[in-house]
Amino acid sequence: MMAMAHTPKTNENMTTAPSNAFSRILITGGMGFFGWNAALHLRERGITTISTSSAPQRYPASAQQQPAQMNVLDKASIEACFADYLPDAVIHAAAFSAPLACEKDPDTAYSINVVGTQNVIDVAAMHQIPMVHISTDLVFNGEKNVLEDGFYTESDALNATIVYGKTKIEAERFLQEQSFGKWIILRSALMFGRGVAWANGFPQFAVDALKSGQQPTLFTDQFRTPTYIPDIVDAILLLLETENYGNIYHCGGLERIDRVSFVKRYAAVSGLDTSGIITCTMDDIPAYTTRVRDVSLSTAKLQAALAPKWQALPLEAAFGQMLRG
Repeated sequence: MMAMAHTPKTNENMTTAPSNAFSRILITGGMGFFGWNAALHLRERGITTISTSSAPQRYPASAQQQPAQMNVLDKASIEACFADYLPDAVIHAAAFSAPLACEKDPDTAYSINVVGTQNVIDVAAMHQIPMVHISTDLVFNGEKNVLEDGFYTESDALNATIVYGKTKIEAERFLQEQSFGKWIILRSALMFGRGVAWANGFPQFAVDALKSGQQPTLFTDQFRTPTYIPDIVDAILLLLETENYGNIYHCGGLERIDRVSFVKRYAAVSGLDTSGIITCTMDDIPAYTTRVRDVSLSTAKLQAALAPKWQALPLEAAFGQMLRG
């Protein structure tokens, strides 16, 4: 079932709103945390979205966007979905993205993140449909001294040490090596957006724990550039409309910040008591085997490509927008 378009809503960070030249966008992994938030924002822009899932029956009828059946490991199902919905563009967000789970099951991580990406791009190429591939800051090992050398840029060597990051590197390489040129790789950071009942994102799990009287444990020594999902979506629309194909862009937020500070900043806007937070370092938890200390992204290339039409929202402005719903 195709999601219905909603009335467009102004986004405070856009100097000029996208023209919606791409009016039908298919999102793989459309019921995940990023996919659900992305589709919601696209519909608010007046764009028809086709959110896909390999198991659409899992989601309640009240999910706001009932997904279409599509399995990235089954090329026939991808071809059928494309033929049924005829999208103008594809946002490829389907991924096995939990780093610890990837370490425990690297074969599944490779299948979904690499083979699945190959299948989607093969079908997109067949139909000549542009594709934006959502990648991650975790293609880097986090050991660059960003305070001394600057944030990670698109020209930095890919050197992930964790399985999830390695599979995303392989997917990126495939995109760059095949002949179909209508692709864009967008590496984002710790994504945040509105809460999704069936897909935890950050800081949702910590906020939910605090509201229920639990004590979430958060790292003081992991730094990211958290990115508001509507900002990512607006950047995608502008990149598509300006046909910035064959390029890699970093899409990070405006600030380098640790997880504890991020949740406390959100709490200050939302009125949430954070006294229950337990703080620790990554080394305090031996079972945490996917230590990535600092993968802060430089968004300078993206800002230059989209100026003056795009700028990420400051954290407090994004938090306020989330809370207003």
